[in-house]
Amino acid sequence: MKNQEKRYHVLFLTKWYPNKHDVQLGVFVRKHAKAAAEYANISLIYVFADDELSSTYALKKTSENGFLEVYSFYKKSNYFIKFFVNPLRYLIANLKAIKEVKKQVNKIDLIQVNVLTRPGFIALLLYCFNKIPYIIVEHWTGYASGKFQSQSFIKKYIVKLIVNKSKAVIVVSKSLKDKMLNLGLSNKYTIIPNVIENVNLIERKEEEVIRILTVADLYDLHKNISGVLNAVAKIAFEKKYKIEYHIIGGGPDEELLKQKANDLGLVNNIVFFHGRKTNEYVYDFYKKIDFVIINSRLETFSVVAAEAIVNGKPIITTICGGPEEFISENQGILIEKDNPQELEKAILLMIEKYKNYDSKALNEYAMSKFSYHEIGKQFFDQYTTILKSKNV
Repeated sequence: MKNQEKRYHVLFLTKWYPNKHDVQLGVFVRKHAKAAAEYANISLIYVFADDELSSTYALKKTSENGFLEVYSFYKKSNYFIKFFVNPLRYLIANLKAIKEVKKQVNKIDLIQVNVLTRPGFIALLLYCFNKIPYIIVEHWTGYASGKFQSQSFIKKYIVKLIVNKSKAVIVVSKSLKDKMLNLGLSNKYTIIPNVIENVNLIERKEEEVIRILTVADLYDLHKNISGVLNAVAKIAFEKKYKIEYHIIGGGPDEELLKQKANDLGLVNNIVFFHGRKTNEYVYDFYKKIDFVIINSRLETFSVVAAEAIVNGKPIITTICGGPEEFISENQGILIEKDNPQELEKAILLMIEKYKNYDSKALNEYAMSKFSYHEIGKQFFDQYTTILKSKNV
């Protein structure tokens, strides 16, 4: 129920959040906060190192998204003692933001840590000194990619301590839950997916050119966009289909991928790079395309897959740890990762059958799983269970 007698106050601490350098970073955290705000009072703190600051610390507050957001900035030190100074400044920036939140609320009932490790350490301190319980919501692919295992013993120990002391761990997919448990990060786990915003569907007018879309961070080791470029080149030049492949996103391999597309003779006639764009731009662009490709080697959920179907667009996706938990033949085509022949075959098949998918049915399926209302209710159930427990 939205209008329950008790509205808990939940403080979000997050490692990732949209900012002036990356408007897409952690946008799913903001959507989780907006969903939870239907049922609880939400405040959010995002601490961010900003070298453009004229002072050591600065605060910015806004409520434009329906809950209190406090951005706490600090300036990094570049001196030889920076390994001590910068963590201290991060801590102080958090304390300044928490003080600001406490001016607005009587009591913080629960802390929600979004992505470890640093926000989790702050939550652990608040639990130890102020007895405020906390939960963890995790999205990071590093548990599956091997990055977590490659960290130092001390950092892994701290993560395990933070996880052990939390009242619950929420993850966005079963595959991520299994990876974390296999790494010894023991706790009670719950799966709550990401929020996907609804849209007013607009049927695309039929055109001679078939438009395909990928939205991704351009990190080819994980996203394997180079594999899609190879398939698109073969289909465009050998099969003579009139196609356009649009890529929205930025990242460390952007120039490498542009060069590859140029070498294949694709740039600005078949392949178009849009760069990093806002969520609003992406949603608007879905109206102009016919289907979506995700060729990832690794995902923990795949917001892009869910956004595609909410926009009524079928999808080709690899079985990579996330999308296969909610994508079936009713929403698109599932393929094995690192299989160029299967990818090419799937694209050719989708070119022939994408019109057969019912956009309204795709949208309704997505909304039944990923709406603000549905996800907010799941978070509220977690909050209630934890805060009514005798162990808090």
